[in-house]
Amino acid sequence: ARPNTMAAAVAVSSTTALRPRASPSGRLATRRATIASASSGEASRRSSIRRRADDADEPDDAADATASGPPASAPTRRAMLTSAAAAASAMMPFARDVAAIAAGEPPMYPDVVTMQEAFWEKTSKAAHPERWYPYWWALPLAPYGGKATAMSVAHPNEVWCFDQLQGLLDVLVNVRMTVVRLNGGGLWVHNPIAPTAELMSMLAPIVDEHGPVKHIVVGSAAIEHKIYSGPFSKKFPSADVWIPPKNWTFPVDVPIDAYVPYYPRGSPKTLPEDSASGVGSVPWGDQIEHSVIEVGGSSLRNFKDPWFVDTAFYLKKTKTLLITDVVMKVNPDPVPVATINPEPLLVRGMEGPDKMLPNTREARSMGWGKTILFGLLFQPASVDVKVSPASVNKDLLDNFTWDERWKASFQNLVDKDIFVPPILHVLAFPRRRDEVKRWAEGVAAWDFNTIIPSHLDGPIDAGPKEFAAAIDAALTTDPRAFFGEDIEPLLAVDKLSRDLKSLEEPRPLTDATPIKYFVKPAPAPAEEASAVEVA
Repeated sequence: ARPNTMAAAVAVSSTTALRPRASPSGRLATRRATIASASSGEASRRSSIRRRADDADEPDDAADATASGPPASAPTRRAMLTSAAAAASAMMPFARDVAAIAAGEPPMYPDVVTMQEAFWEKTSKAAHPERWYPYWWALPLAPYGGKATAMSVAHPNEVWCFDQLQGLLDVLVNVRMTVVRLNGGGLWVHNPIAPTAELMSMLAPIVDEHGPVKHIVVGSAAIEHKIYSGPFSKKFPSADVWIPPKNWTFPVDVPIDAYVPYYPRGSPKTLPEDSASGVGSVPWGDQIEHSVIEVGGSSLRNFKDPWFVDTAFYLKKTKTLLITDVVMKVNPDPVPVATINPEPLLVRGMEGPDKMLPNTREARSMGWGKTILFGLLFQPASVDVKVSPASVNKDLLDNFTWDERWKASFQNLVDKDIFVPPILHVLAFPRRRDEVKRWAEGVAAWDFNTIIPSHLDGPIDAGPKEFAAAIDAALTTDPRAFFGEDIEPLLAVDKLSRDLKSLEEPRPLTDATPIKYFVKPAPAPAEEASAVEVA
């Protein structure tokens, strides 16, 4: 029997990114060059540590080739140590650790329980008080109160991203906050995350340069995105908080300001359905357009309210689309915040019981791949899980035996430019295909070239064409053909929901033509001639 990983996937697939690492144009390469993580000693000075996003286990050729170092043909001390350790591997049972140390990698943990205990120690309040979030109990997802933050720059002096982790059973995925500079001063925040001292120290220089946070905007009805809006607004008490319409909470439907009563300016304001209809207005409307999507009626609300709500925001100046859960991108390497404390990746990457992994790029990628499969598809066909009552704690860590099929399943997701997450592809969008298509055509009419989702990879080099293709696939493509055999558990949930009449019946598309999208107009002949003359 496999464990119920539905809860473990709350962060991803209640829709569910720091950057696409394989950008066609290469213009995002520098975005990923650094991440920031503030230390306790520097938090009081509102500065941040810059961590390289390059993998620590890869040698720095530039550093090795210093002017004072040996010539290229001469063996370095590090190379000699590595060779010696490798030669001893057949004779020494601990040679693997020696080789790892010589190569600059940390030694492996002796066992999975020790590794897990080390992770909890590293995420404790005592170890990193600047990362501690005291209200973690309101959404008790791992790593609970210990919330490390990674920062990246999406557009210099315009847009910044901040990631933290959340999940269960070492299936930890990132949740992202995006900060936007407003014309005329001040900041606009999309989907706030836990306001730890570390996060505040990262924000401080941005606030000092560009002005205070003026608007805190939640784009989704999902609890993991709106839960932090109140505590975050306490840090910026003059800011208005905005949430989308038809906002309700499962399993207990109480207003968010009653569940987490920390809003200095009273109850949050409600976003208009869109910025194009003229019904309602927002103070940033001349700079940021938006459109709300509501799909998937449920018996939990007598089919009158949607169970999935998201909002697309178009940042005109930077031609950027912000979205919470509708589309995503998967990369073979984990997002930087997941590597700050990589133990959950190394746990999840194990191929079977007691098969410990070193902290290498390959091992972290294995862990990320299996995390993605659990987070998006719940019960991958390539894993066999056995849990014994006598060893339940250890079994939930490493009694997962994987076969080779997981690699093809993960690669199938990596190969997609962007895609709608499986839970929406199967359970939400088919119920309101026409409504989804109308909404998507409105979004695809915007002229954007970057997408920043609130989970997994991001920013992503993608525009209206790729966005329209992703939505088209979710509306018209058979889930088995798109996701493979791993989609079967979700299809079983879909069948059960139809048998129990707990979700609406799927509805066919009235118009099956592809979604229309913005295409940049070709330059006029006069402009082309002028350009040739200048050249």
